[in-house]
Amino acid sequence: SCKVAVLILNPRQPRPVFVNYPLQLDHPLAISLLASTISLTPGTVSADVSDDNKTLLIHALDAENEQEVIDAIHKRYEKPLMEMFR
Repeated sequence: SCKVAVLILNPRQPRPVFVNYPLQLDHPLAISLLASTISLTPGTVSADVSDDNKTLLIHALDAENEQEVIDAIHKRYEKPLMEMFR
């Protein structure tokens, strides 16, 4: 993606972060779709789901802080999935 290319070519060091994302979804298929969608987003990857399906471990290549990543994922991806899986 262009965003990742710019980051790589930029002299500023990326700020990688692991994020424990608190899941609001509870349907296994919805969680799987969210994890897959996150991994398709350039610069992010879903690394693990907790045994109780309450937390998703995410690695972001560049982020200011964990809350930035959590807010973006909730707004863009989890919230629409929550509406689909009511």
